Amino acid sequence: MFSMQEDEIIDVSNSLEEECLPESAPQPVKDADSVSLKNNSKFTTTSSLSSPVNTSKRYISKFKKEWLLNPRYSSFLKECKTDQTKALCIICNLQFSIQNSGVGDVNSHMKTKKHQDNLKSVEANKSKSIHVSFSTTTSELNRL
Repeated sequence: MFSMQEDEIIDVSNSLEEECLPESAPQPVKDADSVSLKNNSKFTTTSSLSSPVNTSKRYISKFKKEWLLNPRYSSFLKECKTDQTKALCIICNLQFSIQNSGVGDVNSHMKTKKHQDNLKSVEANKSKSIHVSFSTTTSELNRL
């Protein structure tokens, strides 16, 4: 086991300092100040209050034209011209966000009840209109 002697100094890095301090600890000490611990050992902080806060940058998905080459998406998906983080479903007449998972958001939209119902309706109307346009009566054929 590691034991600390009274004159040992522990260097705490900038990124770990906030994680190591308990919630009830006072504000960080300025550059290279020594702080006494309960067991009378010391540690030195090396951070400054003016250092920038580390923020995690998040990737935002944007529409990819290559999705339109996929037959699974090309029948309903269009690019939103005003916002690259959105896509347009022409079957649902709906813009939806793709900024979280990109093609995963498109797949999620495809699974929605609204999209499924609209898709069935469009397919039924397409097959019905094709059938009506090709069905001709005998009297119409006799006129030709």
